[in-house]
Amino acid sequence: MSKSGRELIPELKAVLSSRRYSPVVIGNYCAYAQEFLDYLGHRGIMVADVTEAEVARYLCDAVALFRKRRGRNPGKRWHEIPQSGIHALLRLVQHQWPPAPKATCAADRLRLAICNEYETWLREERGLAWASIDAFLWGARHFLAWQLERSGAEDLMEVSVGGHCKVISGLMQR
Repeated sequence: MSKSGRELIPELKAVLSSRRYSPVVIGNYCAYAQEFLDYLGHRGIMVADVTEAEVARYLCDAVALFRKRRGRNPGKRWHEIPQSGIHALLRLVQHQWPPAPKATCAADRLRLAICNEYETWLREERGLAWASIDAFLWGARHFLAWQLERSGAEDLMEVSVGGHCKVISGLMQR
């Protein structure tokens, strides 16, 4: 049985507090997460069943509501504020957010395997925060996609995270 919003918001607050988020950020994340839960409730969608498309739809609606309430458009990156709270809520409920990409071919499977190994290295060896890991993984995914387009899967067959993580991290920090 899934938890209700009444149970999820205090749990989200506790998780964020344990990770030493600031009280202001915790308040914002929880407020936006509650609004998202209300949005889902009106549509009869369970939090455990939420997809990236539904989050995107909600954010479009939230921008429209912002415009209606304030008579102007929000800033270019305003959506990142509610999105962060929603993503924290969805990680709490679904245990992984955004959902892992699905492999459609052998090259994708190889890229995903390298990224999974890289994620483990970043978390266990480097001890990075989830936000940092997400940023590095985003860069790694795009770098590997570019590399696959440029030279094919043959060049990536020899890549292993153990020997190449420092190289991948260095490339993405440039």
